[in-house]
Amino acid sequence: MNNDQTALSDKGASLKEQFMTILEKKQLTIHFQPIVHFHSQQTYGFEALSRGPHESPFYSPSLLFPYAEREGLLYALEKIARERAFAESKGILNDKKLFINLNSQVMYDHQFNPGHTISLLNHYGISPDHVVFEITERNAIHDFAAFRNVLNHYREQGFQIAIDDAGAGYSSLQSISELMPDYIKVDRSLISGVDHNEVKFHILEAFVMFAKKMKCEIIAEGIETEAELQRVIDLGITYGQGFFIAKPNNPIPTITESAQKCLATFEQRKGRSVTIDVADEIIIVQNGTVLKRQHARELLGKIV
Repeated sequence: MNNDQTALSDKGASLKEQFMTILEKKQLTIHFQPIVHFHSQQTYGFEALSRGPHESPFYSPSLLFPYAEREGLLYALEKIARERAFAESKGILNDKKLFINLNSQVMYDHQFNPGHTISLLNHYGISPDHVVFEITERNAIHDFAAFRNVLNHYREQGFQIAIDDAGAGYSSLQSISELMPDYIKVDRSLISGVDHNEVKFHILEAFVMFAKKMKCEIIAEGIETEAELQRVIDLGITYGQGFFIAKPNNPIPTITESAQKCLATFEQRKGRSVTIDVADEIIIVQNGTVLKRQHARELLGKIV
């Protein structure tokens, strides 16, 4: 073995030792990112995001979880992440939802135990109907029938299901149609630049129409600008999260002042429904200028 190979081997051994220490000592921290209901301008729930030790190479979840999967330790890591999320959210959820990531691959682990989660919830005094499992779309689901059986077990206990990263992974539409989720979380890759990219706009529009047919809710992920926020609201999307709204943190962060102002402005622009009699005249006004006048009876005649 030459010096370069030795160095690589030593580095690999060091990473494994650090990772095993994280598992043994449960050295995960949980950050919460608010998911906002746009029209009420209120926090609907929180996504629990796991981090490794701050100065560790595993601080970022983009390194932590793929490494665990490569080493065959994903289920062990997700169990600890779930327990830490429940422990950190004890007493602070109230009527809000807690969104927990669940990699589809853990279902195939021989150690997987679907009863573990309900035991943790009982321990921390959290009701299952406050918990939403986010099934990541970045991994292919090989056996939908078996996967559905596991999810049905969770649903019977009161949990809800979300498809995460929709639009970025494998067979989004098939996963949605097979698993019948309560929420579809659209990936940041479709939200980024949707205010000026017409192709992304039309793809997102198709997701919205599909979700309505499936009677589930869309959550826009990764909203980073005011323009993106306005665009997803214009599409009829009700929920969203992203750095523009609030960055992940612990304790739970509040909605940014910029996002609050934008949401309030959008609500003011929405207008309101008005009930009129068929004998009334409809006057359409914009900024104090009369644009059009029409008798309601004339409009009714066109409709019927």
